[in-house]
Amino acid sequence: MADTTPSKQPPVEPSNESSRPSVRTPAQLEALQKARVKAAEVRAKNAELRRKERDLVNARLEESRRLREASIQREHAERFQSKEETPVEDEVEEDEVVYQKKPKRKRRVVVVQDSSSEEEIEVKLPKQKKSAAQNAEDELYLRTYQRMFDI
Repeated sequence: MADTTPSKQPPVEPSNESSRPSVRTPAQLEALQKARVKAAEVRAKNAELRRKERDLVNARLEESRRLREASIQREHAERFQSKEETPVEDEVEEDEVVYQKKPKRKRRVVVVQDSSSEEEIEVKLPKQKKSAAQNAEDELYLRTYQRMFDI
């Protein structure tokens, strides 16, 4: 419910001053300057504290990561080396198999000479195989070309 009784505060009168700040006295300016300097010092101090705190957090995280990694490595080595060592003792060592790549076949050049004429020599080169990637690329190029210039 709204209170309908008149308030006891005096009414606010509009001020005749403009929105410009009033002229400050030299004492006020000096106090303001001191406050600005003190605020800058406090901000610098807080920034330094935040930086140190961030360094501590990063150091703790790095330490925990390193400890976790070391424990995982140790546990992995304990579990899996014991399993690997047991079968190795029972088995007879086998010769190591080394796979070699087949040498690439050289390109053959077939020369056919017509016995009737010694001047004409025909050289037939085998057709080169196009890779699947190149065929797809050529096909894409042709489709794009047709779309662009098809009238």
